[in-house]
Amino acid sequence: MASKGSIFKDLGKLTLFLIPIGIAVNFIGGQIAILLRLPLYLDAIGTIVVGAICGVIPGIIVGLVSNILNSISSPITLFYGILNVMFGIAAAYLSKRGVFKVFWKTLVSSLLFALIGGGLGAVMTWILYGFDFGSGVSSMFSIPLHEVVGLPKFLAQLVAEFTMDVFDKILTVIAAFGIIHAIPNRLMSKLPLGYIYAKQEEAE
Repeated sequence: MASKGSIFKDLGKLTLFLIPIGIAVNFIGGQIAILLRLPLYLDAIGTIVVGAICGVIPGIIVGLVSNILNSISSPITLFYGILNVMFGIAAAYLSKRGVFKVFWKTLVSSLLFALIGGGLGAVMTWILYGFDFGSGVSSMFSIPLHEVVGLPKFLAQLVAEFTMDVFDKILTVIAAFGIIHAIPNRLMSKLPLGYIYAKQEEAE
């Protein structure tokens, strides 16, 4: 069994350097959404980028630490850390299959991320708030869906969160795609999953 020290040593210096940058990108994206009062989150861009080019473990670290830091001001955010962890795992999985090499495939991947964030997220919200609506931005849509349209509470929560998350993840994967393809080949080749993209550049 590898020790904790050896795991971090095996990640490489560039990967270790990118982990805090990924956390910062998540924080900045989330703050932009809050400041502009957008019905979006934009707090998983760093997780997806790091997961896609550095692998599962770095992606998990970025996702988990991001939510731990956000929980300082919003404790309930800690529970949603599992979603950000799953984003990192999914990003690494999709990256190994070349999804982020092609723009249209990247766009389609937003549905998977939305299913995690909006689908599983809605279930978590439902449970965490005592089988009722949450207090986040999704409540702006879930409550009218229940009171005006007449959808059952849980279905209204699910529809609101998934729909909102689709738009959020479309912008998120577009940003991630742009960042990944903006990384120079000489740096990309030094990353755990960089060979996927470095080879593409060499072929071009």
